Amino acid sequence: MSTYVQPVAPTEGRLGHLTPEQTEKLQQFWVRLYDIFDGKTQFDQTAPSSFKGQSRDEDAPATPSTEKKGWFGRGKATPASDAAVVKSEPAPRFTGEDLKKTFWKLTMMDHPDLIVLKFIRARKWNLDDAMKMFLNALKWRIVERLDELVELSDVELDQKYPKFIEQMRVGKGYLRGADPLNRPMSVVNTRLHHKSDQPPETIHRFTLYTMECGRMCLPQGAETVIVIFDLSNFGLDNMDWGFVRLFVQCFESYYPETLGVCVVHRAPFVFWGLWKLIQPLLDPVVASKFVFTRNNAELHKVIPRERLPIVHYEGLDDWKYEYVPATPGENAPMKDLAKKEELLNERHALENKFDAVTRAWIKNINGKNSSERDEIAQELREQYTRLTPYVRAKNLYQRWGVSHDGQVTWTYNVKA
Repeated sequence: MSTYVQPVAPTEGRLGHLTPEQTEKLQQFWVRLYDIFDGKTQFDQTAPSSFKGQSRDEDAPATPSTEKKGWFGRGKATPASDAAVVKSEPAPRFTGEDLKKTFWKLTMMDHPDLIVLKFIRARKWNLDDAMKMFLNALKWRIVERLDELVELSDVELDQKYPKFIEQMRVGKGYLRGADPLNRPMSVVNTRLHHKSDQPPETIHRFTLYTMECGRMCLPQGAETVIVIFDLSNFGLDNMDWGFVRLFVQCFESYYPETLGVCVVHRAPFVFWGLWKLIQPLLDPVVASKFVFTRNNAELHKVIPRERLPIVHYEGLDDWKYEYVPATPGENAPMKDLAKKEELLNERHALENKFDAVTRAWIKNINGKNSSERDEIAQELREQYTRLTPYVRAKNLYQRWGVSHDGQVTWTYNVKA
């Protein structure tokens, strides 16, 4: 008998459920955003200090009482770190056009409103704060070179970041299944991670790669994911503060309103001392998403047994993780430059069409939705499914058959 308790899907402030007042806020946000894109409004063109001077392989966090902001990179970098940055590369500067291009790449198959509403909700409808957060996230995506994580194949990423494929081969972290609310589940097997086994940059890039793959595994209408930190057999040698910093930064600042639940499963006694350091440094909203399950019976209350593997989780799904390597020629469409250019031109035409309708919509801040914008957003989604093979390398989840032609399909081999 299932013990799963299904949560209620939130609708407040979500696309399709906006009040007239919230729709007005959305219109006002677009006014400000176009002023940035068009170069009419001045903004901080430099990358925030959190992008530079962060050591990704520190052995311990700052203590909550003295360096709370610095631990997640919100404060100033240390002089030593600053010196290292100055020697390595100049601080980047961004134009409104740079951010506009990045915004449309970020949008992919989503309704553009869905993207910006996440930032508006994250800052409780304060448009000044939401805009600052959004612009920082766009600049972060440029600095972090997220394009390469979707454009390069597994083999190319492994050549650039040693032992990249090894992270997938051992099953250190992967996406598997979704809950009844269609939230993809990301499993992190901490017992398989030892910081010295791979360069810090590799685990950093692999983490961001998984985040971007997770976006491809979000079906239409779903906005959040479930993360399961499996702490079975966890020891201090499995702890990696750099990964923890990145995980929290991503869900607090760069992928806001994306974490649905963070399940910490089978945490051993040694973990609770670390949790006392981590918890005070979490944003209260992110901290509220953490759920602790001591055993599989408690996990079954959060995730249905039918969606959990038999092995290790005592679920009902007869499934085991397996890395499926790339096959020769699977990315051949990316070399068809003529077709790629044709589809990109088609994409840009739709983006311009959406822009034109939106600019007309925001001339009258009246709190009314525009069905024409919604129709164009659906066209953008459909077009992206045709564009994808020409601009994105195939990933593991496409080889599994989970993500195909814009559809997300998880299959479960349920055993009684």
